[in-house]
Amino acid sequence: MNQVIYASRKGNTKKVAEFIARGLGVKPEAVGPATKIEHADVLFVGGALYAGGIDGKLRTFLETLKSGQVDKVVTFSTSAGGKTILSAVKSILEPKNIKVADEAFYCKGSFLCINMGRPNEEDLKHAEDFAKKVAAL
Repeated sequence: MNQVIYASRKGNTKKVAEFIARGLGVKPEAVGPATKIEHADVLFVGGALYAGGIDGKLRTFLETLKSGQVDKVVTFSTSAGGKTILSAVKSILEPKNIKVADEAFYCKGSFLCINMGRPNEEDLKHAEDFAKKVAAL
């Protein structure tokens, strides 16, 4: 079973999470204190960088994951500046022997006057296609 967990402050990552989930045929879940993973074949984790770090709720969730709960983690990100959450997620999960895929999804997200209208329809279609491709592997 595949799952989609995300943190979104401005709504950009939420939009992408919805299309990734649609590509997998599952429902996305905003990360929170009650977020639990029994077992996931592939756990899609989405977020953005805020002042150089990932969202605190997302970090707390990732820190609670244990080896064996997920077979593989795949990240997806939005940002105005082109940076992804991949290295932050790897730094939390790889020491726990949780595999994090090098292949990740990224698209621009709007912030203030930067990248207005992003993610757009084309970005969201790419997110859905990315999820389908990863699920087929």
